[in-house]
Amino acid sequence: MRRSQTPKAGVRIAIERRRSAAVADDLWRGLIAYSRDKAGPARYARIVISARDAEERLLGGLILESYFLESYVELLWVSPKARGQGLGEALLAKAEGLARGRGSRLIHLNTYSFQAPKFYQRQGYRRFGSLSGSPRGARRHFYVKRLERA
Repeated sequence: MRRSQTPKAGVRIAIERRRSAAVADDLWRGLIAYSRDKAGPARYARIVISARDAEERLLGGLILESYFLESYVELLWVSPKARGQGLGEALLAKAEGLARGRGSRLIHLNTYSFQAPKFYQRQGYRRFGSLSGSPRGARRHFYVKRLERA
């Protein structure tokens, strides 16, 4: 039997427009408290790594999130003029080293078919899933890599 999709009497479902940032903070605090109760401290960290030329112009970078025993590459970008010079590999290697240093046992990420799936495969990442149709004509691929202890 399917549960009703109607909330209890007196409960209102709403889009938060004026207080969205405050409500988002409250939602995160609630999820973190619940997760801490079930799995212990998350030890969350968000690290931004940049690559710059001699004139301090941004050539690329990576955003790494770490929690529990895993790390997530939120973003990896290399400017078109800096591509093909090993910068992406160097940024990813730096992130993997930081993840290992935090005790992460795995690192994961996602990329679109028009971005860099073959690049991640060459770096030892294994695809564990895909979604199609968003954006139209493309696929989103999910990758993971087990990290050896430092």
